[in-house]
Amino acid sequence: MFRAARKLFFHPVGLHFHLKTNIEMIQNNPSKKGGRPAKSLAEKRKYRLSLKLNTNEYLQLKSKSRTAGKNRCDLIREFILTGEIRQRFTKEQTDAMRHLSSMGNNLNQLVHKAHVQGVWYIETAGQKLITDIHELIKQIKP
Repeated sequence: MFRAARKLFFHPVGLHFHLKTNIEMIQNNPSKKGGRPAKSLAEKRKYRLSLKLNTNEYLQLKSKSRTAGKNRCDLIREFILTGEIRQRFTKEQTDAMRHLSSMGNNLNQLVHKAHVQGVWYIETAGQKLITDIHELIKQIKP
């Protein structure tokens, strides 16, 4: 049993082959490191900011981040970069935009039918669709 274990783990040919293949792999592909690419110096966030707030300021920051739908760090970064904070779309607004997108697809299909069958065929359907689109745009914009 001892000899079998020695042959299994300490066989010089197997060890040599294993080391040789690893060295060949490193020499053949030195640029393949794996993982995600490194960030540039401009993209890397290496500065940490410590901020002291009183209770009122902290609660205002917390409520603004909740209403904007962002965490506090992203909220502060956005304010630093743009000078304003944009609220994320609500569920109703995203549903209206999805509905608007499907109406745009319907309008494209109507225009295609108009080219094939003539304009008179889709005039009424097109007018109704355009008024629905205008109503949805009014709902999306506050």
